[in-house]
Amino acid sequence: MTSVREALEAREARDLAPYAVRSADTRGRSHPIAKDPIRPDFQRDRDRIIHSKAFRRLEYKTQVFVNHEGDHYRTRLTHSLEVWQIGETIAKALGLNPDLVGAIALGHDLGHTPFGHSGEDALDRLLPGGFRHYEQGVRVVEDLEDAYADVGQRGLNLTFEVREGILKHVIWKTALPAERFPHLEPTVFPSLEAQAINIADPTAFISHDLDDGLRSGILSEEMLRTLAIAKRLARGSDAMPWYRRVIPFLVSDVIEASQARLAALDLRSAEAVRTVPELLIDFSPEAKAEKEELADYLYEHFYEDYRVRRMRRQGIQIIEALYAAFMGDWHLLPSETTAPAREALHAAGHDRDARNRILEPIVRDYIAGMTDRFAYRTYAELIGPPPAA
Repeated sequence: MTSVREALEAREARDLAPYAVRSADTRGRSHPIAKDPIRPDFQRDRDRIIHSKAFRRLEYKTQVFVNHEGDHYRTRLTHSLEVWQIGETIAKALGLNPDLVGAIALGHDLGHTPFGHSGEDALDRLLPGGFRHYEQGVRVVEDLEDAYADVGQRGLNLTFEVREGILKHVIWKTALPAERFPHLEPTVFPSLEAQAINIADPTAFISHDLDDGLRSGILSEEMLRTLAIAKRLARGSDAMPWYRRVIPFLVSDVIEASQARLAALDLRSAEAVRTVPELLIDFSPEAKAEKEELADYLYEHFYEDYRVRRMRRQGIQIIEALYAAFMGDWHLLPSETTAPAREALHAAGHDRDARNRILEPIVRDYIAGMTDRFAYRTYAELIGPPPAA
């Protein structure tokens, strides 16, 4: 008798585009496990991410405004859900696998620090090897989550394709070094499903940061009227404000532009996608230019506004102080955090370089996993009242 999973896999084989990744064709997991009778592998990965501790913590991690600034501003959790929604829209229009897109979307920011990109920038400056949230996301799902520790597995034991998508969700703006996570082929362009998240991520944050900037009063519609995207979307008699149409405009553009690229290449398999050394899911040149003009404007007038900079500076100071405290005295870390390395730390004794090499990844993982409020509380316990924004 055919299982529900087998029926769903047969539906994928029948309905998805030839260049889409089928669940049945996954490269698999680090630890092989029995197939689920109901869920194909990428659905199973999505569910493992949703039930993880790292995913739950996203509710209290900053997007732009720290959590206590207001109940209606975005957090890392709501951002991830918006990326999922946009990514799935693109996937369904292009015949991609929506389950794989959903799993990558929900997992793409699991490695983010508290205090948004300010926290990431702070750790990047402090750590000798730097810090990148997409690399930390791979560490989270491959090593740090402990849901399956009782069966001797570290991390969430996700499929190759989902882990690859988490690592590569920023290739729209930065190349990945070949020596980091070589098992995920960092120099090879990923599946089209991962590329859909490359586009859904900036589409989501440019729109919701615009909305949050207007909601906060830092931005105004009058300020934005000179932008090309505002002029384009303000045309017509529709009563909807132009900034509410940014996502529909960008998503429609990326679908139309990507359909044209894919039709011209006539790719007949998911593996054929990896032979193309460029993004195939992308905006048209015109829409990309308008999006980048908006992004530049937000950077200058929103992210660099003194009120946002004050919040950012507060987060940076907290992370810098916590890092210094933990690196200076590892006994300040919870015993369960240092337990795997305690013998090595004792053996290092007064050899500061040896001790620091052991401590750096421990402190990195501990701070990166904090929520904003846990970082505030830890700072208050170790140092005193947090610095004022």
